[in-house]
Amino acid sequence: EVSVPPVSAMPIAPITHNVSIPQGVASPGLEATQDCCVPYALEIKVGDTVLWSNDDTAAHTVSSGTPEEGMDGIFDSSLFMAGTTFEFTFDKAGTFPYFCMVHPWMTGTVEVE
Repeated sequence: EVSVPPVSAMPIAPITHNVSIPQGVASPGLEATQDCCVPYALEIKVGDTVLWSNDDTAAHTVSSGTPEEGMDGIFDSSLFMAGTTFEFTFDKAGTFPYFCMVHPWMTGTVEVE
């Protein structure tokens, strides 16, 4: 009989995931294609960070909640300018929709497992 040592689960280090706010999304019309935040939907683990980069020429916000119901207070970048970033570390599981207060057709979602 062969003795096999128990396999210990190695903890996985938190990861930073990048989301781009691409150039030109300040103009309405992209909401149907969900191309305002790339990727539109992100699946991450508890403890991971999401870094949004404003690659557009206009200022934007990344505000948790929905345009219909408003901000839910979990995270909010405030207005951040072209060429800057905003990051948030998710410390609990759930589905976190977000949008831009200035351009409400700009939406995305983070699914935390």
